[in-house]
Amino acid sequence: MNETIYFIHHGRKRKGEKHFCELKSCGKEFIRRTNSTTKQKFCSTQCKYESSKKQVNFICTYCGKKYSRSSSCKKKSKHEVYFCSRKCKDLAQCLINKCLLAAKIRPNHYGISNGKASYAKTCKRIQQIQCVDCNETKEYLLVIHHIDGNRNNNPIDGSNWEIVCRNCHNKRHLKFKNNRWIYDTKFLTPRNKLKFL
Repeated sequence: MNETIYFIHHGRKRKGEKHFCELKSCGKEFIRRTNSTTKQKFCSTQCKYESSKKQVNFICTYCGKKYSRSSSCKKKSKHEVYFCSRKCKDLAQCLINKCLLAAKIRPNHYGISNGKASYAKTCKRIQQIQCVDCNETKEYLLVIHHIDGNRNNNPIDGSNWEIVCRNCHNKRHLKFKNNRWIYDTKFLTPRNKLKFL
């Protein structure tokens, strides 16, 4: 039998008893009223809300992490493939990922553009985020340089991109005129001259 305790509730002395929160993940001990018509089962409104949700356990298809979500997520899945985060979903659908699962869940429009809109994100995902010349790591100073000068040439493997700081990027767009180097976005500095500039 539960021990009878007296406590102040809403400015009045009430008869209470010790009880453990009935949410499995909580189990915290609290004092509830004994003479109430509906016995309090949970220590807080948050625990009460959590208990009303129908949670189902999943395993992330990409990283293998165990997580729980609402049971409605199981019904919404088109391919019966589940991910713990948006990052895992994006990495699984990525064009670089050659596995059969990636091809199955990839939307039809993937791979039909020239990649101009998203090359910066792709480059930063597959390359180390630092300048290839001076090793600058402050991201706000870094830009993507197209090695051949063609911004429409965006291969998925990143072979035409390099991450450089703004100073090193300027060095890649120089032309030699009147015995001096002049910055010009329409020109590419010869690669063998870069280390001397």
